[in-house]
Amino acid sequence: MKTFVTGGSGYIGKATISALVRHGHTVEALARTDRSADTVHALGATPVRGGLGDLDVLNRAAARAEAVIHLAQATTGAEDLAAATALQDGIGGGAYLHTGGTWVYGDTDGVADETAAWNPPSIVAWRKPV
Repeated sequence: MKTFVTGGSGYIGKATISALVRHGHTVEALARTDRSADTVHALGATPVRGGLGDLDVLNRAAARAEAVIHLAQATTGAEDLAAATALQDGIGGGAYLHTGGTWVYGDTDGVADETAAWNPPSIVAWRKPV
């Protein structure tokens, strides 16, 4: 399967690319810097130069893929929503996976699962509407 990954040079992204390549998938990964490009290339992915604000790059890369995995960390809700929209418009009917983080649950006073209410701290409150 042809897969496009954002955040591929990050902690989760490196593991994701490695697993995809190991299972025979073809991977393109967004790379903002030379260092990121080198990292994703070393993992077996083809770097696509750009950042989350490069909406045309995201859209075109998603259109070449059969699946998109959005792992990149945006700094604002507007940035993440614009990137997600460009990726979803590009992938069309293909598979789209958007990750977030457990911070959206806030202080759970213990273990939480998918049924827990969201109570994000202000630093990540923008994730809820995205």
